[in-house]
Amino acid sequence: MQSEILCVGSELLLGQIVDTNAAYIGTQLARYGISLRRKQTVGDNLERIVRAIRSALENADVLIITGGLGPTTDDLTREAIAKAFDEELELRPELESELREFFAGRNYKFSESNLRQAYQPQSAQHIPNPNGTAPGVWMRKNGKTVFAMPGVPHEMRAMLDGFIIPAIQEQRGETEILVSRVLRTHGIGESALAELVEDISLNSENPTVAPLIYQNTEVHLRMTAKASDEAAAKVLLDEMENRLRERVGDYAFGIDEQTLPAVLLDLLKEQNATLAVAESLTGGLLEASLTDIPGASAVLQGGVVVYTNEMKMRLLNVPAEVLEKHSAVSAETAIAMAEGMRALSNADYAISTTGEAGPESQSGAKVGTVFVGIAGSKSTFSEELQITGDRDRIRKRSVLAAINILRQHLNEPRQ
Repeated sequence: MQSEILCVGSELLLGQIVDTNAAYIGTQLARYGISLRRKQTVGDNLERIVRAIRSALENADVLIITGGLGPTTDDLTREAIAKAFDEELELRPELESELREFFAGRNYKFSESNLRQAYQPQSAQHIPNPNGTAPGVWMRKNGKTVFAMPGVPHEMRAMLDGFIIPAIQEQRGETEILVSRVLRTHGIGESALAELVEDISLNSENPTVAPLIYQNTEVHLRMTAKASDEAAAKVLLDEMENRLRERVGDYAFGIDEQTLPAVLLDLLKEQNATLAVAESLTGGLLEASLTDIPGASAVLQGGVVVYTNEMKMRLLNVPAEVLEKHSAVSAETAIAMAEGMRALSNADYAISTTGEAGPESQSGAKVGTVFVGIAGSKSTFSEELQITGDRDRIRKRSVLAAINILRQHLNEPRQ
């Protein structure tokens, strides 16, 4: 079954509203194995909407429309569907009664313009709207099916999940679903990761595996399983995840919504360990990324921002000779900062960040040069990174790199 999406509304074309509806619909269609050919967006113009509907139905079996079902004169989706199928609109008395009862029950004044929502194309059925006043449209004619929903996201989602997807499934006579899971990696590029798992992605049909780049800091491996139900899909996905983790190794840090900061905090909790941070380059971004996670206080002792050499010496006891001999942007300074922060906080581990974010170098080091220091009870070390991008990107990437370095250190086998 081939499907298309049509989003109606001039506000979408003008960028006044971000179209989240199409993304949600696409996700749900993919979940149930319904092929999506194309998505169109059209403004509030009757003839253009009609042309978009007819264009979609030339190749698609099912068209899902959002927007244009309200009570105002620029809500034209009902009229467009009727015209696309050479039909007239007709007033449905049962819908008029529901509308009048809705307004009376809330002591709202009923405007005659609201009657627009009680009209349907002659051969259409209405789709109940549990969260609003505008019913949807369900039209089946000439071997084609059109579903239309309001553009209000919570109304659209309820109608899509509660009515439209089940109707499509019944029409198809199929019950299989698609379930996806994302394995998240950090520290490896897209091409390198794709090459590492190439044989798996080429030879696996269920689940399928595809690499995806995410915000230039992570690369994801999306696994998609087709099965009769969630439990059967989970078995397939668990097996594939284990295969990929074995191949990818410690580049993999989590699945789906698990972020690097959340994974690090969970790992520290498991080891009953605490953490503190000392930041120069990142200026508080590192600590903020950790405190964004609920429950961070169980692990995070605190942090300091020591931007000048004077503050590095005063708060963290970084030796003046280290700064003079090696500069603030150096492995030696990163180690001294981490050790000083660990002593100050009495935490089990401390992370430090120092480097050059640009746009011009203040220390003589190349812009993008970053040092991360890690101090623990048994070892202290630093790693040098070369991060490309503008100032904002360098700082944000440094945060994730620092978190990942400690995560990998905590995962190392203990002697």
